[in-house]
Amino acid sequence: MTRTLIEYYDKDVLKNIMGPLTLHPDKVIFLYDSGMQDMTAFRALHTCFKRHIPHITLERYPVDILSMDKIYRKTAQVIENNENCFLELTGGSELMVIAGFRAGMEKGARLIHTDLVHNRITDLLTDETVAPTATLSLEDFVDARGACFIGESHRPPEPARFDAIWEMARYLFRHLEEWKHTCSYLQTVAARYLPHEVYMDSKELIYMKNGKKTYPDKAILKEFQRLGFLKNLVMDGERVRFSFCSVDDRQYCTGYGVWLELYVYIAAKKSGVFDDVKLGTMIDWNAYDGVVVAGNEIDVILMEQSLPVFISCKLRSADTAALNELLIAKKRVGGWFSKGVMVTFSREKAENSGTYKRAQELGIELLDAGDILAEDFPARLVRAIKEHDLVSLKWKKV
Repeated sequence: MTRTLIEYYDKDVLKNIMGPLTLHPDKVIFLYDSGMQDMTAFRALHTCFKRHIPHITLERYPVDILSMDKIYRKTAQVIENNENCFLELTGGSELMVIAGFRAGMEKGARLIHTDLVHNRITDLLTDETVAPTATLSLEDFVDARGACFIGESHRPPEPARFDAIWEMARYLFRHLEEWKHTCSYLQTVAARYLPHEVYMDSKELIYMKNGKKTYPDKAILKEFQRLGFLKNLVMDGERVRFSFCSVDDRQYCTGYGVWLELYVYIAAKKSGVFDDVKLGTMIDWNAYDGVVVAGNEIDVILMEQSLPVFISCKLRSADTAALNELLIAKKRVGGWFSKGVMVTFSREKAENSGTYKRAQELGIELLDAGDILAEDFPARLVRAIKEHDLVSLKWKKV
């Protein structure tokens, strides 16, 4: 017998996908606002479902969401025309939920609700658990959003490199001023070579495009060599010669802020409590327009109990623009059911700054330099994500 799941379309992606991906129906039917114009949303949902349920079919019907009678009549008709119906009352408008409850009771559909905070689908009439919710991946959210991954700005390091990168990052964090000058020097020198070249030879004192002179911090270059990011280092007082150990190492050593991204990525990976940890992810927000356009790069993304977590890393002070950018990115993929964390090398939290207060208002966790330099930074990161309370955010002005 064909199992049919009836859904009310919701602008929150998670409400549209959790029921079908948990219950694996043969058919899913969406009733949606007749004022909705972009039908690629349903193409995206079908793509998401077929990844897990290859045989699934999807149907959609428009309704006037301002008329409870019309919602009721269409819902009743759908139940009558299909067999073994489950009607999920999680998404959609308030009128949809009321009309759906009436139609389901009268026509004999099983009424269910997804508790997205406590990870279970329940029978509305008995409050019994129908099923624990499925574990979702980042790909599920991206597919359902009609987006797609189009690459990474930085190749994630192999686990064997984690310790060296971690040690180098902490060294740079303690010598940020010297790192600024050294990074400018390495960027200027590397720009003279082809992207795949790793051997570098330059005067020790050089001039950048803006006319300012720069030179490397010798201690930082020696530390890069000691930890395996460059080799054959020669500094004779006039010239500097060395080879990056790989193209990836060249990219790391010429990226000022990448070390904080790597640091956070490694902390998340080594914690062992998160799924789908991704570094420097670039997303095309419209996979169906035939044009590949990268949106804003997202420094680190991970999954925490089927909820996407977006982490922005700033090796400087954060500002309102950075918070807003993070807020938009997390809402585009996960809607309300997503989390945002700002990791900034500043004293925003310690000084209870305006930016820190704004982050609290927006429901964004903020970790600052005090957290970054702490020996237990991985535990602080895990705690910030785990203790981020979505229920309390319902009553904040976000």
